[in-house]
Amino acid sequence: MIIILQATNNDISAILQIRTNNLSVDIINQRLSDQTKGISDFLVLEADSQIVSFVVLRWTGKNTHPEYPDMVDLYTKTEERGKGYGTALIVECENRAKSRGYKKIGLAVNPNLNDHARKLYEKLGYVHDGGKSYIDGVYDGIDDWCVDLEKELK
Repeated sequence: MIIILQATNNDISAILQIRTNNLSVDIINQRLSDQTKGISDFLVLEADSQIVSFVVLRWTGKNTHPEYPDMVDLYTKTEERGKGYGTALIVECENRAKSRGYKKIGLAVNPNLNDHARKLYEKLGYVHDGGKSYIDGVYDGIDDWCVDLEKELK
């Protein structure tokens, strides 16, 4: 059985065990603070009472698309991938956006180094917005190039 909940301070250690690189207690605390302020929803997915996946739904969008919500840092524990948890979190984010009256939602993906995720997003109806790729961040000294994908909500 899976349950999707808003993250709390009690979830920090479990979240750090899911994504062991480029994530810190400070980043998680900032996400929890943003959630408290209503800027975002920091969602965790529990399977059999264990947190196995998470995502941040930013209500303020991002620099390239501030007009609609954006999903950030969708991540599932490596050994739990392929079980539909990422899809469940995406659908939850879409439903939350629709309930607030948004007609579109977005996310970003590295088109070259994250082919598996890109294929999942496209299967779920996300399409490239037509914009150029850009550096989303630098992780372990490597530029993370991405493109924006978006989906019309019906």
